Amino acid sequence: MADRDILGDARDYCVDAMTLDGAPIRIRAIRPDDQDRLHEHFTGLSEKSVYFRFMGIKRDLSPQDLRRLTELDFKNHVGLAATLTQNGRERFIGVGRYICGADPRRAEVAFAVLDEFQGHGIGTLLLEHLRLIADANAVTEFEADVLGENRPMLEVFAHSGFETDRSFDSGVVHLHRSTNEMLKK
Repeated sequence: MADRDILGDARDYCVDAMTLDGAPIRIRAIRPDDQDRLHEHFTGLSEKSVYFRFMGIKRDLSPQDLRRLTELDFKNHVGLAATLTQNGRERFIGVGRYICGADPRRAEVAFAVLDEFQGHGIGTLLLEHLRLIADANAVTEFEADVLGENRPMLEVFAHSGFETDRSFDSGVVHLHRSTNEMLKK
């Protein structure tokens, strides 16, 4: 199926996927009605995972944060959730997003996966599905800033072919990858 066929409207993006250990999950677009699920996801992250994701201490998501992170245009700000349904209730186990800056062909990507689901390929799956949407939106390069001590996320990016662009004295590593090169992987 061609990328454009998958993406009729990225706001409706929804596919079934499998983790590295064969567990079924769903990858879907984040919607405005996901504020409670996103907040539950945030509060389910360890302090270390929150620190790695936000590069600092963040105690909670404000109502403004929740709106900003769930009311997306799916052109310049795209958000996907990896979900499980347990006891008839959908739960976010991972979130990935990209946000374009001044150059709409370049986007910064970021991820947060619940600690108990890390190491199962969820970040890599989210990255691949974000790439599909990015391709449809003419985004040609992903970049990310990652704390040097966040080895698991650096491994996800390295496995996906990202290159280290530069490292800063603050311990932040800047990575980049052409989305076109991701197609060839």
